[in-house]
Amino acid sequence: MFIKQYKTYSLRTFFCAVLFAILSVSTVFAQDNAEALDSWTKIVTKMEVHLNNAYDLYIQGKAKEAYDEVNVAYFRFYESKGMEKITMGYLSGARKTAVENAFYEYRRNVYSDKDNEMVKAHKDKLIAMLYHDAAELDGTLDQSGNETEDTARSAVVAAFISSFVLVLREGLEAILVIAAIIAYLVKTNKKKYIGSVYIGALGGVLVSILLAFIFSAVAGAQSGIAQEIFEGVGMFVAVVVLFYVSNWMLSKSETEAWEKYIKSKVETSVTTGNKWVLIFAAFLAVAREGAELILFFRGVPIHGASGQRAVILAIILSSLVLIAVFLAFRFLTVRLPLKPFFLVTSLLMYAMCFSFTGKGVSELQAAGVVNKTLIPWMGFEFDFLGIYATYESLIPQIVVLAVIIMMSVVYARKNKKQRAQIEAEKAKLERK
Repeated sequence: MFIKQYKTYSLRTFFCAVLFAILSVSTVFAQDNAEALDSWTKIVTKMEVHLNNAYDLYIQGKAKEAYDEVNVAYFRFYESKGMEKITMGYLSGARKTAVENAFYEYRRNVYSDKDNEMVKAHKDKLIAMLYHDAAELDGTLDQSGNETEDTARSAVVAAFISSFVLVLREGLEAILVIAAIIAYLVKTNKKKYIGSVYIGALGGVLVSILLAFIFSAVAGAQSGIAQEIFEGVGMFVAVVVLFYVSNWMLSKSETEAWEKYIKSKVETSVTTGNKWVLIFAAFLAVAREGAELILFFRGVPIHGASGQRAVILAIILSSLVLIAVFLAFRFLTVRLPLKPFFLVTSLLMYAMCFSFTGKGVSELQAAGVVNKTLIPWMGFEFDFLGIYATYESLIPQIVVLAVIIMMSVVYARKNKKQRAQIEAEKAKLERK
């Protein structure tokens, strides 16, 4: 019976992984060829037109129109064509943040009454940064302006590295959430709910496809803003769900000599309502970033057949790494005793709550919904943890961290009290 269940769950895991890989690969062949933008430099040339138009409109006193032109450059080209993601994957997260900050400053300045020369300086600096990054992503041209073999190789390497890092980065968060939930269900003998979690993840894939189609159909800056808002709100919903799940797990962490007692309590802990929370957590983990991943591969310039092969290879290799991470977490953590298992999984969920809080604010900042006030003394950022050098993102993270510490202390005291109570009950029984 156990072998049969194991094979069923393994097949489901393999099916979901293969479906995700096929979905990603298919996007490479389904690129939007409405505009022949086969290099990053050509994309930046398009952006330059809109950025210069924004300055001209600003000079004429048309602040709203100027603001919209900057949004077109950012959302229709920098983001939707994948330059934001490939800059982060191939160059660095710090460079991506620097360019986004330059976009933000220019967008804010054309919308307000600033000095003309200062606004022009911001525009020229932003355009120079974009061309510099495009040159690195495309490779170096020879003196005649023709493409060399090194140029083509550099572009292929950039496509491979950025695609590999992107799929790994976006997929890792979803894999860890789903693996932790499934490991929890296995550990607490609630394997009958595992299929529902996979269904939730599959639902996230389907919703990702639908959202990607909608965002592609609604072309322009407004589509990009809607996408950022969806991702930001999705992050905050994920924070609430994961915080609930982590508290739930932490409350079950005190076992030590009372493993049998705790097991009996845990057996009744997965109610129908809790089951849907777990399914929803798996759904969010996939749906939150899936649409963005699909849109990246639709927009990114592929450098000929060799570039296409490099991207496909990157997707396959990163998918294999994700499967390995899933299997390692799924099977190794289950071998842990109950107390370390619950502590590890709950701390993982708490860490993701902390990360998603910062990332959610960052997405809303990109959409222009939340202001961005840079922290001048903070010379570092950690994208994976969602730590960015803005007050608007860092302050909520500090609040979340304080709540996490408070809840950890509360549950530690509660578990200590529970242990003392069980110890007293056992001593009483022994005296009888």
